[in-house]
Amino acid sequence: MVASYYLIKPLYSLCWRVLNLFSPRRETVFYIHSTVDLQNWLPVQKYLKPIALVSDKAHTRKELRSMGYQVRPLPVFPYAVIMCRVSAHKFPSRKVIKIGMTHGAYHFKRMTKAENYHPFSLYLFTSQQDLANAEKIGISCGEVGGYPKLDPYLLPHPSDPGGKKRLLLTATYAASGMSAIHLWLDRISELADKYEIYVSLHPWMEQSIKDRVATMQGVTYVKDNSLPYIAIADVCIVDSSSVIGDICALDKPMISFSVTPATRSVPEIAGIIERCSIQISDFEQLPAAIERALINPEEFQLARKEACAIFFDALDGLAGKRSAEHIIKLLPELKL
Repeated sequence: MVASYYLIKPLYSLCWRVLNLFSPRRETVFYIHSTVDLQNWLPVQKYLKPIALVSDKAHTRKELRSMGYQVRPLPVFPYAVIMCRVSAHKFPSRKVIKIGMTHGAYHFKRMTKAENYHPFSLYLFTSQQDLANAEKIGISCGEVGGYPKLDPYLLPHPSDPGGKKRLLLTATYAASGMSAIHLWLDRISELADKYEIYVSLHPWMEQSIKDRVATMQGVTYVKDNSLPYIAIADVCIVDSSSVIGDICALDKPMISFSVTPATRSVPEIAGIIERCSIQISDFEQLPAAIERALINPEEFQLARKEACAIFFDALDGLAGKRSAEHIIKLLPELKL
């Protein structure tokens, strides 16, 4: 648990108890770290009574308000909190019921310590294998909820009417030691004449890199949800980001840059990426790999399907409903 938990807990717990004396706590809130969390939450929210949004991040509140959402700052003292993070320390009282969900597809990096999950009464994982991995390190509050973020994108999409083929390049943040951004950032413009280019970067990517991509000619910078762009892409180009799970779910041909294992690397994930993508080591190999993927998009289709069986419980568009049902068991007052 982070140090701030122990520093804030006495005062927060006292305030919660005093407020509860005058007005019994009944409210459930949804805590948002970044707008990415909202993408996974909205398919669940539609099966529940409306839940207030809260965030301690000023930039997140500003962004959400610009999108038309009402969001309150912390501290708040609710009866229960739901979040797509492992941030129980933001509500440091045992009286606050805590429910968590993963904000990405599966765990593509090593999970945080089990003790950080202990304050949760319920934590929803994306698949049975994801849950088994959690239980292996001592997490005992888990259930399988699926990956609600995918629900709106699992219906058939219209075919490409023509024009340039579409490439989506994605990268996890450079500081993770698991990013391939340095292998293509300086040369991406070389592809723009032949292909329609989209670039999606991890929210924690350095701002200077984000700014650079945003100003590139012939490149569309995907600031938020990459799923609409995966849905229309002809080929996706990745490193070790969890967006690979989304790509497999939407059955898109994939090219992966090999990256050196880092502290939070998971060997299982490296093996999956190798099996379900065309692996390359540098930009010089990329043009030929793109043409190979375009000519034979089904080449790794079986491997992608096998990966989906690891990452997700079911790809039927009902993960939001199943997640809501788990939440209602703990908070029946949220039932519609």
